[in-house]
Amino acid sequence: MALTLRVVAPLVASRMAKTYPISSGEALGSEPLLPYLSPQLNGNRLLVGANFASAGIGILNDTGIQFINIIRMFRQFEYFQEYQGRLANLVGTTEAQRIVSEALVLITVGGNDFVNNYFLVPFSARSRQFSLPDYVRYLISEYRKLLMRLYELGARKVLVTGTGPLGCVPAELAMRSPNGQCAAELQRAAGLFNPQLVQMINGLNSDLGANVFIAANTQQQTNDFISNPRAFG
Repeated sequence: MALTLRVVAPLVASRMAKTYPISSGEALGSEPLLPYLSPQLNGNRLLVGANFASAGIGILNDTGIQFINIIRMFRQFEYFQEYQGRLANLVGTTEAQRIVSEALVLITVGGNDFVNNYFLVPFSARSRQFSLPDYVRYLISEYRKLLMRLYELGARKVLVTGTGPLGCVPAELAMRSPNGQCAAELQRAAGLFNPQLVQMINGLNSDLGANVFIAANTQQQTNDFISNPRAFG
């Protein structure tokens, strides 16, 4: 459960799926996206896009404090802005703006704010500060700010994925479930977060007067995998 922010070239973005998250450029028929900090990401490779992802981070800056050298959201946005400058040097400012506005941006964040923050340890700082419903509302309000920042940076086709069934993740089952059942509180967290995320996205699109952000129901997708694995090969 990490943030993924991928910029994919316009011809690829035109094939974007509106229901399921895209895990890589290859899934869209493009060559693989390189990490933004890769020394190989230069020249025409910039036209394909870049991967700004970092494991362990969350919506909040205090999520993932146990990890070293993770790239938090504010820094990823700085890299995204820097990427656009490099793109402009390659093709010109106007063309760079067009490429970014027509590209697909995928953002996946939120799960770590539960497993690596609120529920990280008993009586965590955030769990003492907020009840779970209040914490979810706080996360959603902060997530809205992140999406608005993406919009300000020129993104116009943004696929936003919610959290999967957090309590059914193998690591969480091992730590929290002696009987093998999905961890109830984490499942409750996902159940609160995902509908409010969709509601926030709908409201944000309404305010902007355009369907800039598209919500992807990853929890339902994962539940389908679990309940009917044969249907997916």
